[in-house]
Amino acid sequence: MAYSIEAGIQSGIFDRVIVSTDSEEYADIARDYGAEVQMRSGLLSSDDVPTFSVIADAVSRIRNPMDFFVLLQPTSPLRNANHVWEAVHLFESRYLQYDFLVSVRKSECAGVLVRPIDEDGSLKYFDTDFSDYRRQKYEEYRPNGAIFIGKTEQYLAKKHFFGEKSLAYKMDEMDSVDIDTEWDLAIAEVCMQKRMDGYFEKGQDI
Repeated sequence: MAYSIEAGIQSGIFDRVIVSTDSEEYADIARDYGAEVQMRSGLLSSDDVPTFSVIADAVSRIRNPMDFFVLLQPTSPLRNANHVWEAVHLFESRYLQYDFLVSVRKSECAGVLVRPIDEDGSLKYFDTDFSDYRRQKYEEYRPNGAIFIGKTEQYLAKKHFFGEKSLAYKMDEMDSVDIDTEWDLAIAEVCMQKRMDGYFEKGQDI
């Protein structure tokens, strides 16, 4: 959480950096790092609560209307102030064309290789000739969870950030580490140490 707060504050472009939480412990950490805190109901803090509900609650408690907001999830600690600055300025430069921006990274594999497997364990959904998939003439990307930008009114109406009115902000592999598991955390710790040691050049993949 501290990394995300610092990225927001150090970007120098926000009027307010706000942390929404139901935890007094996290609230104290957020204040220590310079963020404002909104204490939210425990009903909005379980794993099955959609992001929209949390954002809608936070936005409804801000008196002065915002043209747009930026969501920086704490599970993306390698996203830094420069990424935030670049994403916001990219969004502002295309403001009349787009209502949203989502950070992305190159996908580890082509989408054609990703299919479900039912309880029978068969590869029936993979009934495709994959021998030629590397010859595609375009690169595929996936959201990395690091940066989301939305025009407030349009987001509250649509309830998500995606679609033809959404702009992509491309990030590299290392900066896109998204922590969902203990394995992800271990990878993030290694990447942070390598970055501090100057091991990675800008834009270099892991």
